[in-house]
Amino acid sequence: MTKIYDDRYNTKIIFEKNSITARETEKEIADMLLSHYGWKTIHFNDDNKYDLLVIKNKKKVKIEIKEDFTCERTGNVGLEFHSRGKPSGISTSEAHAYLFKVHTKDGGIVYLLTRTEVLKKMIENHEYHRVIVGGDKGSDSKNYLFKYGVLKNKSRILFI
Repeated sequence: MTKIYDDRYNTKIIFEKNSITARETEKEIADMLLSHYGWKTIHFNDDNKYDLLVIKNKKKVKIEIKEDFTCERTGNVGLEFHSRGKPSGISTSEAHAYLFKVHTKDGGIVYLLTRTEVLKKMIENHEYHRVIVGGDKGSDSKNYLFKYGVLKNKSRILFI
C-alpha cells in the first residue's frame, strides 16, 4: 500500500513556505516604498526585532512587515504578542512602525502603516476585538484581533 504524504500539517514545510512568502512581501514593499515615497531600504533583517531598516527623511526607521490573508474571510487583522510560552511580536519588536499588507473582504489589498506606539496604545485601551490562540502546531501563539476598520482608522494608507 502506498502512503500518501500530506505536507499541509508539516510545520517545517509550512514555516519554509511562509518564510518564502514573507521575504517576497518584504522585497515587494521595499520596492514600493522606494518608488512611491523615496524611502530607501538599507537592510533586510532576519530576526524578530524588525524586518526592514529604511531611510525616511534622512532618519533610519525600523519597520515590521505583516501580511494578513485571513482578513479577507474574517474582517480582522491579527497582531501576535506571545508564542511558545514567551513574549513575541509586538511585545518584543524594536520596530518604529508596522506595515500591514491586508487582503480585504472585497478581494483587494490595502497597505496600512501604523506606528508601534499607536498599536501599543490601542492594546492598552482594549481597542482590539478579542484575543485568539493559534499559529503553527505547538506554538500556542496569542494574537490580538483588530477589526479592519478600527486598525485602518489609526493607520496611514500607503497603497491600495
